Amino acid sequence: MKKKLVLIVASVLALASCGKNSKSYKDLKVQYDSIALVNEQYEEDLRETDSLVATVLTNFQEISAVKGMINVNPMSGDFKKTDKDRIRDNMQLLADKLQASSDALKKLEEKAASTGKENNRLRQTIVALSKQLNEQKKLVVELTEELERKNVAIGSLDAVINNLYTDKNALKEATAKQAEAIAAQDRELNTVRFCIGTAKDLKDMNLLKNGKVVTSDANMNYFTTTDKRELSAIPTMAKRAKLLTLHPADAYEFVRGDDKMVTLNIKDPEAFWSNSKILIIQVD
Repeated sequence: MKKKLVLIVASVLALASCGKNSKSYKDLKVQYDSIALVNEQYEEDLRETDSLVATVLTNFQEISAVKGMINVNPMSGDFKKTDKDRIRDNMQLLADKLQASSDALKKLEEKAASTGKENNRLRQTIVALSKQLNEQKKLVVELTEELERKNVAIGSLDAVINNLYTDKNALKEATAKQAEAIAAQDRELNTVRFCIGTAKDLKDMNLLKNGKVVTSDANMNYFTTTDKRELSAIPTMAKRAKLLTLHPADAYEFVRGDDKMVTLNIKDPEAFWSNSKILIIQVD
């Protein structure tokens, strides 16, 4: 986005020297204003996202600090009124911080949903934060149960604690779904397909027409589907082979074995599959 904006700024400045009343200048100026607005909105959205993440992390730190201040084993053996009041205040603070973290995570989830599949890093961050929040809620529930066993009533927090029990299961389910979505997206991003065949085989499968590779009407059942991270070598079972799809030359090599058959070795998977997630090998 920024690179495109810089290029347009340079063009606007160049055209400005030719006359600000020219149609080319005005058209480019409109385009510049539009992209500048989008860029500003993007920067604002990024700042808001960072702020929400920072809020959750800060809340986690404060929750840990407050939990450390709650002494469930007084030296005298009995809780004084001041002890109980302080515990109630701290428990209320914990509940407030947990609620604020839940609200911030909800906003982050809405942002992730609005970006579709584009922001995988944000989705992973949400999953990690959700797990931490779930653990924090579990600890607060356990702390509350221990206080109740010691007859320290937290009556004003009954509703909050009930919500914690309910939210714990809901959050666990939401976290699992989020993790599943990320795993599915990860599989999709790393899924590649390859096939090997003679020129006749490839023509029969509608992969080769007039000497050119086509996949629009191809029989995809002819392809082997795999994860590019797990694929480093493909035996061709032929003495001669060549790639018909486009892949960087320095990302692979053909190696001939003792049986004279060649094997395709993928040296750099990321680079190899950068241009196409489909690999077609023609053998003779």
